[in-house]
Amino acid sequence: MSTVDLPRPDVPASVAVVRDFVNTTDHETASDELDSRAALGRYLRREGLLTGSARATADDLDLALRLRSGLRRALELNHDGGGADLPALAAALADLPIALTWAGSAPVLGADAAGVRGALARIGIAAHEAAAADQWWRLKICSFDECEWAYYDRSKNRSRSFCEYGCGNKLKTRAYRARQRARTPG
Repeated sequence: MSTVDLPRPDVPASVAVVRDFVNTTDHETASDELDSRAALGRYLRREGLLTGSARATADDLDLALRLRSGLRRALELNHDGGGADLPALAAALADLPIALTWAGSAPVLGADAAGVRGALARIGIAAHEAAAADQWWRLKICSFDECEWAYYDRSKNRSRSFCEYGCGNKLKTRAYRARQRARTPG
């Protein structure tokens, strides 16, 4: 299954796959959707990346967490234009079963395995598709330290720093109040 076949009307499908995977950890509530092998399987099935009854192994969960962490770091760097060496992400991507094959009239990048590893490979392929479509640089992590949600920057010049205006407003309000407190004597 190609990641572009998944219904995600709010952003390009490949972008949504990566964004949603990175957002399986919520810094605001300190929750993690991928806190067990079973939870990883449920997530991948719910997102349409895994079909059937394949069960995640401890190694699959480790790979998923390394992939998510590496992608999160890459999205953090997109605020500065990216371009950094990310050996942990490179290692996680190298562990994915991905193959380049010929499909009639064009080469196709696809998962070279079924099950959980194949589903994780689809996430890596989605990242590649987003980069190939020049959409990767619009994927970022919210700069508000209590949020840190992955989001798609729709601004014309790709300059947004916050996932929504609420996060920016909270930060600006805090800064304003701190300045007011500093000006108030005693």
